[in-house]
Amino acid sequence: MEIPPKIRIPLCVEQGSVFNFFVDFGDSKRQSKNRYFVVLNRNPKTDTALIMVTSTTQIQKKREFVKRAGISDKTIVEVKTKEHYIFTSDSAFNCNEIFEVNMSDLIKKIEENGSMNYPKLPDDILKRIIVGINESPKISQSIKDLM
Repeated sequence: MEIPPKIRIPLCVEQGSVFNFFVDFGDSKRQSKNRYFVVLNRNPKTDTALIMVTSTTQIQKKREFVKRAGISDKTIVEVKTKEHYIFTSDSAFNCNEIFEVNMSDLIKKIEENGSMNYPKLPDDILKRIIVGINESPKISQSIKDLM
């Protein structure tokens, strides 16, 4: 018997947990589709919102964005396909953009058309993402304090 997401997520969520769900960006610049999201909070079970990042295969576009904006290139964290099996293409996390998702919304997204049976993101990738978040001038200190 499978444990339903409304029970399993609050009990099992931890820093580095990986979820896949639909995100609607609401603009024509970015494709609305199912994406992988990684939980960054140090204490996601007790924080009021889950702080998440998503990856993109548009690595060069993100590198150009940070260069034009004068932001550290450490805020773009590249991940090669061999570093974690969920990556079917080389990808990058833009640490200048986070998503705040409350627990009930995450549960709803997983129940609607998402998935959650992925191994945690490896610690070395997670550490690189947290360094990227801390380097970003676009992320508030209160969010950084949750890492």
